[in-house]
Amino acid sequence: MTYPFRDRFHAARKALIHRLEHLWPSLPLDAVSDAVAPGLVQRVTPKPVPTTPMPAQALDWLAVHGGRTEQQGVLRLTRPVTVDPKMGLLFAGGRIVWGSSDTPERERGPDFIGHLLSPQRRLPAAILLHHVHGDNYFHFFFFVLSKVVVAEAAGLDPSIPFLVDARTASTPWFQQAQALGVFGSRPLIVQERGEVIAVETAHVVRDFFLTRPLMEAIAARFGVSADATGEPLFLERRASAANGRRFRNQDEVTALARRKGFRVVDPGTLPLREQAALFAAAPAVAGAHGAGLTNLLFRQGPCRVLELFSPGMGSPHYFMLAREKGFAYESQLTFNPEGRAFTADTDVNLEALSGGLDRLLA
Repeated sequence: MTYPFRDRFHAARKALIHRLEHLWPSLPLDAVSDAVAPGLVQRVTPKPVPTTPMPAQALDWLAVHGGRTEQQGVLRLTRPVTVDPKMGLLFAGGRIVWGSSDTPERERGPDFIGHLLSPQRRLPAAILLHHVHGDNYFHFFFFVLSKVVVAEAAGLDPSIPFLVDARTASTPWFQQAQALGVFGSRPLIVQERGEVIAVETAHVVRDFFLTRPLMEAIAARFGVSADATGEPLFLERRASAANGRRFRNQDEVTALARRKGFRVVDPGTLPLREQAALFAAAPAVAGAHGAGLTNLLFRQGPCRVLELFSPGMGSPHYFMLAREKGFAYESQLTFNPEGRAFTADTDVNLEALSGGLDRLLA
């Protein structure tokens, strides 16, 4: 099956499953929860317009998600629930509570029958850190650690544990963050794959997406220096990258960046503490769209950013991050993609890149 037809097939399949799953008896979240004082704060998300080239996917994301209302704070469930291990969806008395995860538009596939059986474990209380893509580096920071910040700001009893799914907990960045004390002294419990856990009093955390106060609070938990000055960084993306998207002329790209005075690094090969320290001191950062740019959150001083997008895919999240932190931002499109849009290999326009790197250093 070719890529376009396969993508359409899977989209249709997911839509059908979604409709069938919503036939299951359900309860609205607001009927089984109360906001923890001081309550939920609301904001309308910004809808910025990029002034440099971006793939259609990034522009579509901004058009759909910009201008939406989102909430920040903690909801306390008013009745016992069972927690699904996949993305933290809740069931109350066997009824599914749609909207209880942090990505309602992707809620599907819970273990319906498992929530009718006896749970494998019971907890008196828990703060849920689940996220459907918590095993992704970017999502770990902005959908898991952001919840930690919001939960602690709400002043919840320090004996209430964090509950995190096994897939997130198995990642090296989660384990390193835990070793660095990023989760503080609060107990942390891992929900195993396929395990349904009953919680007498569950807490669901809502957090704003990519706001400067949350980024600064996350960075502070790593103890990085806010005023260090280091080298400009170029992020190398080799063939071993998790999602592909290799630059076929990577060697020429790397050589060009080095001639311009950039330190070439592959963030994925570095310990988390070292990544945090490097980016906290970086006055300029350039590289391919990908998880390595997440580390921009550690930079507190001025910074110039150049992001290289494959023409067939990409989110606007690093553009939004840079804008929120007041960084100068530029993007360029690579060309001649080969393969599926999400993982396609491309070539970098070396002349355009040279000019972009010069502007970062100006």
